[in-house]
Amino acid sequence: MSEPSRLTRLQLTAYGAPAAPLAMVGLPLVAYVPAIYADTDGFGLSLGLVGLMITLSRMTDVVTDPIIGFLSDKWRTRWGRRKPFMVAGMPIYALGAWLLFVPPVTFSEITVAGQTFNYGYLYLFATVALVYLGSTIKDLPYFAWGAELSLNFHERTRVTGYREAFSVGGSLLAAFTPAVILFYGYTKPVDAVWFLTVAMTVIMPVVVLLAVALVPEYRVQETENKMPLKESLKIVVQNRPYMRLVAIFVISSLGAAMTASLAFFFVKHVLLAGDLFGLYVAPYYLSTVIAIPIWLKLSRRIGKHKTVLAAVYWFTFWAAFVPVVAIAPYSWFEAFEIPKLLSWLPTDMHAAVVERFDGIPTGKFLAFVVLMCFKGSTVGAFSAIPASMAADVVDVDTAITGQKRAGAYFSIWSMVRKLSYALGVTVATTLVVWGGFDSLADPMNTTNTWGALFVLTCVYSIIPALIKLTTVPILWRYDLTEEKVAAYQRQAQASVS
Repeated sequence: MSEPSRLTRLQLTAYGAPAAPLAMVGLPLVAYVPAIYADTDGFGLSLGLVGLMITLSRMTDVVTDPIIGFLSDKWRTRWGRRKPFMVAGMPIYALGAWLLFVPPVTFSEITVAGQTFNYGYLYLFATVALVYLGSTIKDLPYFAWGAELSLNFHERTRVTGYREAFSVGGSLLAAFTPAVILFYGYTKPVDAVWFLTVAMTVIMPVVVLLAVALVPEYRVQETENKMPLKESLKIVVQNRPYMRLVAIFVISSLGAAMTASLAFFFVKHVLLAGDLFGLYVAPYYLSTVIAIPIWLKLSRRIGKHKTVLAAVYWFTFWAAFVPVVAIAPYSWFEAFEIPKLLSWLPTDMHAAVVERFDGIPTGKFLAFVVLMCFKGSTVGAFSAIPASMAADVVDVDTAITGQKRAGAYFSIWSMVRKLSYALGVTVATTLVVWGGFDSLADPMNTTNTWGALFVLTCVYSIIPALIKLTTVPILWRYDLTEEKVAAYQRQAQASVS
């Protein structure tokens, strides 16, 4: 690969922008799909089976991700290796998202071979699989492209930082949409995803085409050694720093998916504030945006893996307080009720606030939101910095093989990310169902027992935090420093010169 020049802010912005529409779908995919398909205000399917369908649909990535990664590494066109895939994947991704979030059919029971079942489960499986096929074609080369934009240890963090900032920006748009439409009478998850899907289909082509036009894709310099797919993936697996990083990412993503998939049900059934779910998501992701520059600055000072380690401890500390808020009496939070906090408003406006929040225990909900802002500030550290570390470990492979194979690496990265998220959704939904939780129960006159709601609380907060803590020994032993990366880069340059 020809020596990359330092990227301008315009180029960094253009590269990072396609992450926004990806996140606009990514947030609803994790947080809203279970709520849409397994809630009384959605399609009323079984929560446990919905989680299982999401996991099964992502198994298709075991085949598609390595193939697309291998092809995008080997592809040669006048427009580059990565850009054609991004353009080709757009319509598939958009179609899958539209069919998933805005089904053109209503679901009903059907009988096949004497077995009766709701075909909504098959529809969910097919549409999620289509979304991830489009994501594989479009986004896997996109991430690999980002790893090749710079050889500088810290500029790689800038590249992933810009990408993550836009990703969180897309998540913010996804988060604020339900908060805004809430005041126009749209209170259900199905309402929010309709607006987001329309916005995604408009924004995505614009930002992807701008990235393709404005951001360079540098000419590849490799040795003439050609490897088949099987041998290529074997060398990837033997890259020890990369496999450690994959283990860290799998564990972290598993916990994140458990939290995200149960967030709506926790707010609705434990905090009794389901209609205010959008008001929780918005400040949660806003705290992520605010914290990203802090994590990036810290990574330059103490190192990337130590920064992620610090984020694990910070996340776990605040997660420990979620059950306290959940089981504490509502009377403890009366002073924080939104109508009381806004009592200084003019009489007519205050009366409207009182009417809007009548019957909702907003004091406990507000305390929960503040707590989650501290917890949510770690999201940027768990996404931007590991992605930057992934770009570093590709240099280890290049030093050994003389090949630029970021596509192979990010194919595994993408595959395990999707599978770990899917597994997290299934584990979370299965555990709460086993614990006796019924997602279709009326939260105000609930048939859920105290024990079932406590299981929901623990699976939502404590168990994911404990899972993240298991990454500490791996992070502690991670030793791919800036100096070692520079040495691998010199070795790689020597092999192709």
